[in-house]
Amino acid sequence: MLTPKIRHEEDMREVEIIKFIKQNPGSTTNQVVKYMDKNGSSKITTLKTINDLIEGKRVRDEHDKPNGFHKLFYDDNNDFDLINNQLTKIEKIVDIMDKPLKKIQRLLEDQQKELLRLTDLKVSPEQRRKFVSEELYSLQIDYQFTYLHMIDIMFHVLSLHIDERINSDKDLQILYTKIIKLMRKVSKQFPRNAKVTLDGIINYLGEFISKKDIRVYAQKHNININLINDVIDIVENFKNEFLAKEQ
Repeated sequence: MLTPKIRHEEDMREVEIIKFIKQNPGSTTNQVVKYMDKNGSSKITTLKTINDLIEGKRVRDEHDKPNGFHKLFYDDNNDFDLINNQLTKIEKIVDIMDKPLKKIQRLLEDQQKELLRLTDLKVSPEQRRKFVSEELYSLQIDYQFTYLHMIDIMFHVLSLHIDERINSDKDLQILYTKIIKLMRKVSKQFPRNAKVTLDGIINYLGEFISKKDIRVYAQKHNININLINDVIDIVENFKNEFLAKEQ
């Protein structure tokens, strides 16, 4: 594992090499080495960084056969930049959404406290219902959870793109680290309701495997629907291991 200082030095070296190639398309490997030598980077280190960029398909190496030179070009449409830029756009949305999401959560918590207070006072159900805002719960579903679902889908799609298109280990580490940091940001925007969600999934699966028409169809196509019971057991064990102490 690289230290933050070494990682920063590598990133700055990479940025400087990319900047030079962009400003001097078709520059040779030797020209880049000489330029980076003035910036305190050894030939071996510079060549390694260039090879990493070529491996990651961010820099294109065209061999000029008559002269024997390797000409370098930066690919502006490379997959790394495409994914990295998209993650940066998502991060801006996540940061912007932080304030309204917190406000919705505060409103929900205030409403729940008021409802509990009225319940303690033995207020009639009709009066209690007046304090439960349908608009607020609709806002939670249409605004809060739709946003969460949208972000989750985009992370999933980008993860698949990273897996399929990115070959460089360094680029993989950068992009996956960025996704993980973004997921941590998003997780802090929502209350811990994982146990309730898993309870709902378990109930749904229980109903699913009890439906006769589905069982008949599964048997006809040789699908072992009884494995759903194993899935339910795994989810129940997961709840006990990771969620029991948090609720």
